[in-house]
Amino acid sequence: MAKTEHGLTPQQELFALALAKGVSQAEAYRQAYPRSQRWKADAVHQQASRTAADPKVSARVTELRRQVAEKTVLESVEIIQEVYRLAVSDIADLMDADGKLLPPNKIPLNTRRALASIKVDEFGRIEYKFWDKNSALERAAKILGLFEKDNQQKGASLAELFNALDGKVIGPVPDAEAGGTGDTTEE
Repeated sequence: MAKTEHGLTPQQELFALALAKGVSQAEAYRQAYPRSQRWKADAVHQQASRTAADPKVSARVTELRRQVAEKTVLESVEIIQEVYRLAVSDIADLMDADGKLLPPNKIPLNTRRALASIKVDEFGRIEYKFWDKNSALERAAKILGLFEKDNQQKGASLAELFNALDGKVIGPVPDAEAGGTGDTTEE
């Protein structure tokens, strides 16, 4: 049987890929070895465990998980960089020293990335529009965890409110438009 560049059979490679994606050993084994779908669960679990313990398979799973982790970190860093660019964008970067608008190709890259649109009218006048800076600042604050204390305080007060109401709620207030009086006092 042919082996992959990692010294695995195609089925072992499929098994390793499934494990790296977070699939259980048994499910990964069933995906890689379709005939095992007719086996008893114990047999599948035993074979899946043996396959996962194979040093080449284990090394491949570790490598795949490392690649996924690196990609995730890179994507996170890129997202944070984009939010940062939007948050610190400066309208002055669109102008030269005399206060005239620069053409798009003369605007610094980080400022161009903060632009939502560029319009040029029939007279050659340029209009630049930035992405919403408030949204970028809010995203940055969330990333930095600046709202966590706020959220904890709000959550605690809501919990206190529910505890204070426990057993004291009579029922819904009648809808005045539906014929109710809106008066909740009993006569």
